[in-house]
Amino acid sequence: LSLQRSSLMKKCLLCLIISGLVFLGPPACAKADVVELENGSKIVGQVLKIGNGQLVVKTDFAGSITIDLARIVLFRTEAPMHLHFPGGYRVSGKITYTKEQTRIDQTGGDSFISAAPPEHAWPEGARDPMGRHWSYEAGFDVAGKTGNAERVSAGGRVSAKLQGPDDRLLLYMRYAYAKDDSVESDNSIVGGIDFESYFREKHSWYARLELEYDRIRKIDLRTTAATGYGYFFLKKPHHSLRGRAGLMIRREERRDQPAASTLGLDLGISHGYRFDNAWTISTDVTYTPSVEDYRNYRIWHESLFEIPLVASEMWKLQLGVTNDYISRPADHKDYLDTTYFGRLVFSWQ
Repeated sequence: LSLQRSSLMKKCLLCLIISGLVFLGPPACAKADVVELENGSKIVGQVLKIGNGQLVVKTDFAGSITIDLARIVLFRTEAPMHLHFPGGYRVSGKITYTKEQTRIDQTGGDSFISAAPPEHAWPEGARDPMGRHWSYEAGFDVAGKTGNAERVSAGGRVSAKLQGPDDRLLLYMRYAYAKDDSVESDNSIVGGIDFESYFREKHSWYARLELEYDRIRKIDLRTTAATGYGYFFLKKPHHSLRGRAGLMIRREERRDQPAASTLGLDLGISHGYRFDNAWTISTDVTYTPSVEDYRNYRIWHESLFEIPLVASEMWKLQLGVTNDYISRPADHKDYLDTTYFGRLVFSWQ
């Protein structure tokens, strides 16, 4: 009797397994993209994106790997992607890439073939790198000193940037406060808008507006508006050098003095470099002399070194210095203000 029951249970179990396989179907094969290199190597993973002449593929053994397209002889994607080709043409589908051509098999069954490689590619559901996107930063720094002298200082900067393929809009505000031996030595706030439009690969035009209040320099309101031409001497993903030249008008309202306006030049240089470990260094210099009197001018400079504190680069540490030189300051005030700072910055999108 026990043998009959055991045989019956085995038969029932076998029937359940067979029924389950019929209902669920055969196990699906894991889909993966394949990238073949010039040296014969094959990388299996998931293609995440293409941009700036590079392909990023996510692997199980080494995380995300960035490869120059020039080193790739072939790659295929198993899932559809969105692509942007030179000339502004967009298409979506599965990719088969070789050095001779790029073939896109679209969902509807049609195929698109291009002799040129895609400028950008990204998965479905991911952010469009060719569209405009907002990014934000907020940084704060506090310092103090006691002993032979007492000093307390605080500062901060917030910014919002709308970046697109053809233009960039920057909104910013910074604040600085300091007190030495109970005497206020810094109390200023600056807010501004900076817009730049790229009409060729290395050419642009810009317009900016900046408002300032500085209690120590007895400036109730300084308004600077400028517009002009920009040129990129270097424009690479990790290295940029841009110059600007234009006209500006500045209006100052000082304490106990009549308002004064100045027409002048707006000259600037901006340099940035990003290292392989995501550390960055940047320098900005703006020189605004009056066209009526070359001895009346202002020079503003900032250099900073930025270190990501986490892999996502949401938290960063900025170490830098700013110099603000005014050739004609208020009575009994210095020409140059220099500020050193260490700032904790939070970035998000």
